[in-house]
Amino acid sequence: THAQQTAAATTKENFISCPFVDFVGLSAKFRQFHSNPINIGLHFVTSPLAILAVLSLVNKVTRTTFITMLAMVIYCVSLVDKLPPQLIALTSLFMAGLSVASNYTMSLGYLTHVAMFVFGYFGQDLAHISTGEKTFQSSYQQNNDFWSLLAEHTYYLLPLVFDSAMPDHMDRASGYKTAGWMSETAYRIYHLMPLVIVLVMNFVSKDGAMCFPWQFYRTRLLTCKLTETQDVEDLAMIRAWAMKKCPSSATSTHWWHTKPHADTPDDKVIPQEIRDAFNRISGCGTIRKMFTDRFSTGWKIEVLNGMNEVYVSAPSAFNKNTSDEVFYTQHLDGPYYYVPFASCFRMIIGMDKNLELSTSFPMVPKCVAAQKGDVLAFDFHREVHYIVKNEGVKNDDFRIVLKVHYCIYPSWALPFGKLMGWLSTRYNKAFRALFLATILPNSIFAKLLAFNVVFWTKVVYMIEMYFGYANIVYIALAGALWYAVGDYRAFLITTSFIHYLRYINTYYHREGVAYGDFKRDVVIYKSLALGQLVFLYAHAVTQGFTDFSAAAVDQVGLGMIIGGYALSMYCTSLLGVDGTYFGIELGIIPKQKNYVQRFPYGVIPHPMILAQCVAMLGFHKHDGFRQSMPWLVPAHVALYLVHMVQEHFDIHAQRKVKTA
Repeated sequence: THAQQTAAATTKENFISCPFVDFVGLSAKFRQFHSNPINIGLHFVTSPLAILAVLSLVNKVTRTTFITMLAMVIYCVSLVDKLPPQLIALTSLFMAGLSVASNYTMSLGYLTHVAMFVFGYFGQDLAHISTGEKTFQSSYQQNNDFWSLLAEHTYYLLPLVFDSAMPDHMDRASGYKTAGWMSETAYRIYHLMPLVIVLVMNFVSKDGAMCFPWQFYRTRLLTCKLTETQDVEDLAMIRAWAMKKCPSSATSTHWWHTKPHADTPDDKVIPQEIRDAFNRISGCGTIRKMFTDRFSTGWKIEVLNGMNEVYVSAPSAFNKNTSDEVFYTQHLDGPYYYVPFASCFRMIIGMDKNLELSTSFPMVPKCVAAQKGDVLAFDFHREVHYIVKNEGVKNDDFRIVLKVHYCIYPSWALPFGKLMGWLSTRYNKAFRALFLATILPNSIFAKLLAFNVVFWTKVVYMIEMYFGYANIVYIALAGALWYAVGDYRAFLITTSFIHYLRYINTYYHREGVAYGDFKRDVVIYKSLALGQLVFLYAHAVTQGFTDFSAAAVDQVGLGMIIGGYALSMYCTSLLGVDGTYFGIELGIIPKQKNYVQRFPYGVIPHPMILAQCVAMLGFHKHDGFRQSMPWLVPAHVALYLVHMVQEHFDIHAQRKVKTA
């Protein structure tokens, strides 16, 4: 009919005017030489490796990352009118990731860069040879316009690899719908958001202003020692003044730097001469250097005098069921974990020969008895700690320390820094009032308040200790993304591979690792990933939980799953939990590497990793599972093998390992 002819003509016209019609033709040719899943999978290793080598080498030669970062942005923007939206998103995400990675690999040697490029470039040919597929380049090798075709092939390489991995039913050239309020151009530019997100995440995390779950977590416990003559004299002056004030021998005693409230008695506030000594110590060069060494010279370091105090522990005094019990309970000092980009640090400065009382930081792990001149600084809202009595040792005198507080943040995060400082000071004043009201409870109401102080302290600590507030936020955001896009795979992808990246980053950096956080997080994300694998496998085997007959089970695959994980658990029992999670490499366990020589160690190389790869391939062997998630297990195995290579060749930063 006339209407049908008009519609057909319109469709043809739209297709011809489609901005990425050239790419559609090119991708059709490329797919003829990339139909084998193994070949495609290997290209996701070899092609990015060659690109990473080039970016990293340019960074190394020019001694800046600006050139490659700018080139990457220009490249991604240039693709906006040439690719389908989904390929714009995938390519920009991948290129941004490679650009960020090149910031870290630029420290590698020149020969390593050459080896990376050679392996990546010629590895593509080996992938074709091993799978019996000809290379796309061979199709135009003899053409007169070879160089222009090679340039086109190179320009579109990553999008072509992504396109070849897409299922046949996915529309690449037409039929996509823009949002009603967006123009077509705006819709495609919108798909550059992954590029923007990665660059922003890299910016806010590069100096430690924010840390994401796949990154290396450095401990937020900082230490130094005050040895300058002026500092030593000021500490002695403050301690002598405190002793003249006759502190309590039954409970802790506190004197504030500044009045927390208008009605605070004057004898609870340090006098001007002592305050001047306190201020000299809080602003001394040794402490400033400790912070700038950990963060950056561009960070603001602001003293929060409204939180500062002289704190006295009575010799061998511990009062249960009073607010003093809080100090002997694992706890976080403050509740503002979620204020981004800024930190409030509490600093303990020892002023005597303290032997009996140590401050323990279980997530580092480290336990330190702060003695004269010792400085321990830790994140007020994020570092779990508590006071522990050292068995068999007693202080003959009072333990007196300075509690000094700082708000630290990068210059660009000024609003967040000011907010953190204000909130921390307000909270500390409120908690002081509650603490003092319950330090010696003499009524049922006061005892109930003291109980609540201790109870909620334990609840808040346990959530951080065993799950982590940052993990709660990340998993919640992954769930929100799932809800927003209406596709479970969004949650699956963003939660399945975190632990591998954390393994690789932690094994590489090592220095100053927050070991407790590392163990907690990788166990959580590994369990979450494995739980999803098991669920998807059960869903496939039972055909959506409708058929529970034994005939649907792949016996060989199930044997691989059970046998693989059984061997992995046996390896864990030999190494111990700390040995399993790099305790030796990170300096946590005082043992030599390869200290276990019982089977399978000494017989099977890297038995734990290989056993888990076998188990995962058991999932993949089931036809229904493989058809529903063809990429999931290969991605798991590929990341595991990357880490295995890292372990085998002991690839890590050449720095001395230390824990704080």
